[in-house]
Amino acid sequence: MAVGALFKHWSLRLFAPDRILQQTYEGFKALLGFDGRCHELMAEFEVLYHEGRKEDLARTRGRYRQLAEAVAGMIAALEQMHPGIAGSLRDYFNKYDFYARLVLAPPERFLIPPFVVDHNSPAEPSLVGNKSQHLLLLKHEAKAQVPDGFTITATTFDLLIEHNRLRPALDLLLAAIDLEVPLSLDEASQALMTLIRRMELPPLVAQEILAEYDRLAVTGPDEILRVAVRSSALHEDGDHSFAGQYHSLLGIDRDGLLAAYLEVLASKYTPQALLYRIHAGIGDEDAAMAVLVLVMVESVASGVLYSRDPSVTEGQSLLVHSIRGLGLPLVGGAVVPDVFVFGPESEHPTRIVAGNQRQQLVLFQGQLQEKDLAADQAATLSLTQAQAARLAAVGRELERFFVVPQDIEWAMDSEGHLFILQSRPLCRESSRTEPPAKITTNPLPAKCHPLLANAKRAAGGVALGVIRHLDRLEQAALDSATVLVTRHIAPSLVRYIDRLAAVICEQGSVTGHFATVCREFGVVLLVEATQARVLLPEGQEVTVDGDQGRVYPGKIDALLDSSRKKAKVAGSPYAAKLRSLLDHITPLHLLDPHSPEFRPQSCRSLHDIIRYAHEKAVQIMFGLGDIAAGGAASRCRKLATELPLDIYLLDVGGAFANEEQQAAIAPESLQAAPFLALWQGLSSPEIDWQSHLHFDWQGFGDMALAGGIASGGSKDFASYAVVSPEYLNLNMRFGFHFTLIDCLCGRDSRANHCQLRFAGGGGDYQGRSIRIALLRQILGRLGFEVSVRADLLDARLMGCPAGELLDVLVAVGRLLGMTKLLDMVLREEEIDSRVQLFFQKADRFHGSTTSIIP
Repeated sequence: MAVGALFKHWSLRLFAPDRILQQTYEGFKALLGFDGRCHELMAEFEVLYHEGRKEDLARTRGRYRQLAEAVAGMIAALEQMHPGIAGSLRDYFNKYDFYARLVLAPPERFLIPPFVVDHNSPAEPSLVGNKSQHLLLLKHEAKAQVPDGFTITATTFDLLIEHNRLRPALDLLLAAIDLEVPLSLDEASQALMTLIRRMELPPLVAQEILAEYDRLAVTGPDEILRVAVRSSALHEDGDHSFAGQYHSLLGIDRDGLLAAYLEVLASKYTPQALLYRIHAGIGDEDAAMAVLVLVMVESVASGVLYSRDPSVTEGQSLLVHSIRGLGLPLVGGAVVPDVFVFGPESEHPTRIVAGNQRQQLVLFQGQLQEKDLAADQAATLSLTQAQAARLAAVGRELERFFVVPQDIEWAMDSEGHLFILQSRPLCRESSRTEPPAKITTNPLPAKCHPLLANAKRAAGGVALGVIRHLDRLEQAALDSATVLVTRHIAPSLVRYIDRLAAVICEQGSVTGHFATVCREFGVVLLVEATQARVLLPEGQEVTVDGDQGRVYPGKIDALLDSSRKKAKVAGSPYAAKLRSLLDHITPLHLLDPHSPEFRPQSCRSLHDIIRYAHEKAVQIMFGLGDIAAGGAASRCRKLATELPLDIYLLDVGGAFANEEQQAAIAPESLQAAPFLALWQGLSSPEIDWQSHLHFDWQGFGDMALAGGIASGGSKDFASYAVVSPEYLNLNMRFGFHFTLIDCLCGRDSRANHCQLRFAGGGGDYQGRSIRIALLRQILGRLGFEVSVRADLLDARLMGCPAGELLDVLVAVGRLLGMTKLLDMVLREEEIDSRVQLFFQKADRFHGSTTSIIP
């Protein structure tokens, strides 16, 4: 606290108290605004954590910045009200603000080479991503055959963002995504992808990429070298698969390589990829994109191998899925593959299920083309049993190598060479659901016939919901009980994953990327559901038995009661950050303002700082009348009234409707709702003002609050009110007691409050105590929180709507007028009857303040 500011404050308080009053009041209004915003934002953080809401970390950082600014604003406003009172509060705010920002800080990145790495040795996943690292391990340690290639590192992505100075713009767009407003996701995605596609590549990086391509071209085939450009983002193919969320571009030549690289980077910001990452709780900076470049395999057959059946808990079967040509239609769920099922360690398939393929995807002269299969090809399996057995052996070897079941993409060329294109941990239902023994233990009701049967299980479980058809899909109509029926699985379906109970697809595949995502998120998925769009009408409530491949009309309790439950998603990185952040924000330790520990040094969170600042501000306003009584005469005007009360009003914000400087102002000329409500009660005809005199309480007021004895001698016996249209601070000295009222009554009920202090009296201690007991009962019934120490009463009412608070002020005015000398005559046995009489008469005043609501 600067000495100059403190000296100025006390100089003004001595020589220009009216300016201090205005300054204090303006500071108080600002502080209350900041206080309200702080509590709104703390509530938003609580909802995010306790209700499991999701948002991008950039949005959370922005939310926290708003909170920090509001807390800092409270401290600044408190200093404006009374320089020096905040003490070391700002130091403690800076401390906890630092801790909170540290929790939310992005990971530190070192923008140093290598920017491109060849595949001549293993590399760290933090550099090349899991997908690339797995292939390098297979090549160098498992001695599996993988295509030649290289990886553009995740460091390069960070370098490009820095080189193009995009981080502020990316964060701004990410922070604008509100998952409750789907359009915001689309708009942000479009802008983000445009920024990435337009990035400038530093010449050194572009040269390194093309040099690696040229190296591959020298050792490759004589014709133009074609490569596949695939994502290998950090976190992809790890605890979260990100299956199908990013783009892969096939058949790329040298001229198109750099543009293809940028396009794969841009796919980091497709709507479905954004939504997946946000729901996985991973920050944008934590998911930097490495890109894998592999020589294309001219495959005659390709597919997906599951070293364990993902849809059967504890299942030991190995599944080989195969189609002719490139595997893109298979992982996209657009074709039904041939399936070879192998038992544990079996060298021969125990079951073969023929697929349904009429076309194959091939690379022809650098272009992807769909070609019709010849009749003999369509009628025969895409693999021989020997080839399938060979694949099964490789799958078992890779499972042993990685120690966990694997999800493997493979390709076979015309010479029978087998290439592993990808190997990642297999997402199985067993890791997210209860054992299947609990399923179908209850018999189905009689005459319970399915609407659809014989669909294939891709992700099991039982779900209840309402049918929606994809061709009529509207985002606004979706909720968490939607059963989506579709002909095929579009990539954009992932963006609705959190609102789907089940998906039923007429085509689709167990091996599709969407099936992997459904197993991750616990969404039931049925594929190969023939005529589902005909058999399942829009709008019908159904129960989907994902384990048996059936759909029943209505709610089938027998299935739902015994079904496996969706597992709770394991704690995400976002949830962990949010929990740590809340530990610095929301705990409240400063509970008792009267405790000696109620001080800045005891603050242990931002909530403590907010509480301290608010309480001190209210205490300052509670004593504001003393400044007015001390000589703020330049802007004071006496209230014109026939009552035997001398009340001087100080306007701090538009209370005087008539700006002409006159000696007195009538109540009807005031625009001061709290004061007028109190005055309505004080001037009630039931109150006798003629039989009692004033008393000089200038010295006694301060003394009474301190528990001392009046010394007398003061001639300043007037009452002072600081007023505005929404605010009242009144020091009232009448009868033989002292009353102080501080009230804010505006449109924001959360900021509204009324505080009252009552002390002194002309009777003996017993009489004053009896009157205090009466006041305590009445104020308690009016909604006040009341505390009493001897003959000193403090009461507080918080968070009351304006209309109700004005009615309370009328009652308080009546109460003050009616009890001014009761300490001399009131008997203890009369308390209950007096309380009852007070509230009987109160009915006539209820709602009478409507015309003066600000």
